[in-house]
Parts: sequence; C-alpha cells; structure tokens
Amino acid sequence: MSVIRFGVIGCGEISAATCVGLAASPITKIAMLMDTRPETLNDLHELYGAPTTQDAEDVFANPDVDAVYIATPHDTHVPLGIRAAQAGKHVLMEKPIATTLADADKLINVCREAGVKLGVSFYNQVDGGQRLARDMILGGMIGDVTAVRLNAIVDKPAHYWQAGYTQRVSTDWRTKLARAGGGVLIMNVIHDLNAIRFVTGLEVTRLYAESDTLSTPVEVEDTVGVVMRYNNGAIGVIQAGSAMRGGEHECLTGPRIYGTKGQIILNPSGTPRYSIMMSTEPGEGFEPGQWRELVNPGRMIDRQAIEEGFARAILEDTPPPCTGEDARRVLEIVLASYESARLHQPVALPL
Repeated sequence: MSVIRFGVIGCGEISAATCVGLAASPITKIAMLMDTRPETLNDLHELYGAPTTQDAEDVFANPDVDAVYIATPHDTHVPLGIRAAQAGKHVLMEKPIATTLADADKLINVCREAGVKLGVSFYNQVDGGQRLARDMILGGMIGDVTAVRLNAIVDKPAHYWQAGYTQRVSTDWRTKLARAGGGVLIMNVIHDLNAIRFVTGLEVTRLYAESDTLSTPVEVEDTVGVVMRYNNGAIGVIQAGSAMRGGEHECLTGPRIYGTKGQIILNPSGTPRYSIMMSTEPGEGFEPGQWRELVNPGRMIDRQAIEEGFARAILEDTPPPCTGEDARRVLEIVLASYESARLHQPVALPL
C-alpha cells in the first residue's frame, strides 16, 4: 500500500479545504464522499469525481476506503469514529475528539482494540513554525518557561452561528450546547491550548475559569477568562471571546510564551506565518532585547500536511502527529475550565 484512500464524512465548511489537500497529496486519495445533504455533495463530486452517498454506513462498508476523515458536528464525532474503527477503518477527525472525557476514552479504546490509527486534525504538530518554536523552547533558548499569555479575541460575523464562516451549509449546531459541547473554548481556543502544550511540553495541574454568554443569542459561551498553573510552576492566562466587536490587533493575538531568558510569540495572525522571538542573552545570532522574526519553514494551517502526516502514520505504522491521547489532554483542559466556571472555584487536573 502506497496511497491511503479516504472516505470523507461530512462535506461542509472545513471538508472543502481538506479535500484540496487530499487530492493534491501523492499519498492520499478521495475514495468516497458522504453527507446527508445532496446539495453539499454535488460540488465536491464535480471537483473530485469520487462516488457519493448520504449514508455513512456505505463508507464503512466500502472496501476501497482505508481511512475516514470525519468533519461533522461535535456530538457525532465519537459514534461515527467508533463505527469506522469497528469496520477496520483508520480514523482522522476534526477537533474536538469528543465532548466528554468518557466518550474520548471510549473512542481511544475502541480504536486501540481494533488496531486502527486515531488522529485529530490539530495543525500545530505539523506546522513548521510551531515545531521550530518547540525546538527553541525545549532547547532552552528562552530559559525556563515562567508564564503563558493568550489573547483569543475575534469578532465572528452574525452568520457564523447559522452557517459558519463561509456559509457553505445552513446549520445551527454551533449554537446548541448539547451538540457543540461549548463555545469559543472548545471551538477555537482548543487549538491554542494544543499549541501551548505542544511547544512547551507542559501540563496544566490547576485552573480557575469564568465564562458567560454576553453578546450573542446562543447557548454556548462567547466570553471566557482562565488562569492556569502548569506542572513546572508557570502561570498561564487566557482571555477569549468570539463576539468582541472590532476584534483584536494582530500584534496582541497568538500564544505568548515567557521564559527566564526571553519570550516567543506563536504565529500571530496577519503576518506571513512567523514565529517571533526576543532573547535577553546573546546566542544563535539574537541580539538581547531585540525582536526577531523567524521565517516559518512550513505554513501554519496546511491541510495537506495534516492529512499526509496521518497517512504516513498508517503507511509507516507510527503514531499520528496528533494522537487521540494528545487530543484528550487538551479536551480535559477545556472541560475543566467549564467545570470551574460552573462551580466558581478552582479545579485540579487530571479530572
């Protein structure tokens, strides 16, 4: 086997971008397209020529499908992933892995017992800039990590809640707590939490959160603040919102990692995908106190890199770039934040 044949389950907003990568890669192929809405299938079928179905069971039963890519509402990730694994298909899915830890554990265990790979489409582990940042941080270039700051401030258009950013599919699942599992934390900040964990190697041991829905007519949070303690003693602070009018200036966005010798910002939005670093000591060509832009050796959100990384894991029998266990750890931070906000008190991790 030299090419992994994917069945795409859910052909909405993100799948349109994913299919571009699947079609472009020499080691992946679109073998089947599935969506419950025929109008959503038609344009992707015209572009890629893959057979279509409105029943996921057809994908699971198809012998020409080696792996599935699941891009459906959050509450369907686990049942679809379990059915795929039981059918012997490798499973790559969009975040989150689940909306509860119990469901995440069930999916991880079923995939392990079935002998199939389970991966989650976080871009951080395949992004060249964040891999560079990880090497710099773990190599001691900014010293011991002492603090983390994240501003995740966006101003989502009103149509996002009913049709996503591109308005490709009309659906209100993002507004429903039972379907989405939450709002800006589980939908957006989860990427940044994964980035911080990946580049620092640190785990959250305690946190306190406050969240609310203040600006949008939905069931999920649109405003949240979290204070975190890490296992090395570092302190992290998150301020996030999905309906902050005017958004945020690009220089204030993106995870910022502070160390005893310097600091680094991960891929601030609006730049050509740089990692930006400042050091307090000479070394590696860096002048103390001067910001340096490090050219990212790979694009940040490269769908093809995510899909190829998963395909290589299958072909070479290695762990996927972001494993089910990795995704579970990040989900745990999100769910602990929700629990803390509900209780109005600190929560210790692991849960």
